[in-house]
Amino acid sequence: MRLPFIKTIALFAFSLLTLAPAHAEQRITVKTADGPREAILSPAQKPGPNPTIIILHGATISAERMVRASGFAEAAAERGFTAVFPEGKAQRWNDARAIGRSNVDDVGFLNALAHQLIAAKIADPTRLYLAGISNGGMMAFTMICEPQSPFTGIATVISSMPTNLEATCHPPRPLSIVMMNGTSDPMVPFGGGKVGFLGRRGTVLGVERTAEIFAKAEGCGSYTQAMLPKANNGEKTHVKLLNWTGCVPGSSLRLYEVLGGGHQIPGGPTFIPFVFGSPNHDIKAANEILEAFSGS
Repeated sequence: MRLPFIKTIALFAFSLLTLAPAHAEQRITVKTADGPREAILSPAQKPGPNPTIIILHGATISAERMVRASGFAEAAAERGFTAVFPEGKAQRWNDARAIGRSNVDDVGFLNALAHQLIAAKIADPTRLYLAGISNGGMMAFTMICEPQSPFTGIATVISSMPTNLEATCHPPRPLSIVMMNGTSDPMVPFGGGKVGFLGRRGTVLGVERTAEIFAKAEGCGSYTQAMLPKANNGEKTHVKLLNWTGCVPGSSLRLYEVLGGGHQIPGGPTFIPFVFGSPNHDIKAANEILEAFSGS
């Protein structure tokens, strides 16, 4: 059973909620070895190069919907960032889980996009960040583990590191890292394991194991814990922030654990809670991520 009705309902719900006005965005074309690929550019208000964040959509969600519903375009504009929303082929990313799409070179595409933004003096190469939702987050982990990665930080939401990367991930530079995960996520298990409703979408490490890998890579020491204030008393979920200290200069690591949270973007539209799990609106993912990168 592939649950097509769930996918259909989720996409319909998302389309109804994509009401945020578009900024002065533009389509750009990126030349790759596999042919042209596209991305949507939401430029900063002042001439570049500017700090830039590339946002990777989740599976079955388009770049256009991410622009209008994720809050990243607005959060970036408020902080002087350029936001870029690349389009995955068939609305998916070929991350390191290796689940049957090995002919799509998304690593090459995202590297080409990054270098094109730098060459055009749109992106500041010292402040180039990558964020991803679900499948997009797994692609972000895949990119940051590449030895020639151009990114100075990543943020992942309702995602975790593909198991295949555990032994080979050696980030080439100090990184700013933000992770956000629901502890009751039915799609990407918080403790690690098989991905997807039927467990057929590869495997990931546990969230805390993923954080441990980056804490070691960034030379971090211990971490502090704090429960964040409740903004919505009608929700049973709570957010606990783990913030590592003593990391090497130029790096940072923080993990937002949404206690009782499901496969929902914090602060974003709520999708079918009885299927995807409980939401949380105490924080807004885009705001927290851009705030963290603003201080890096």
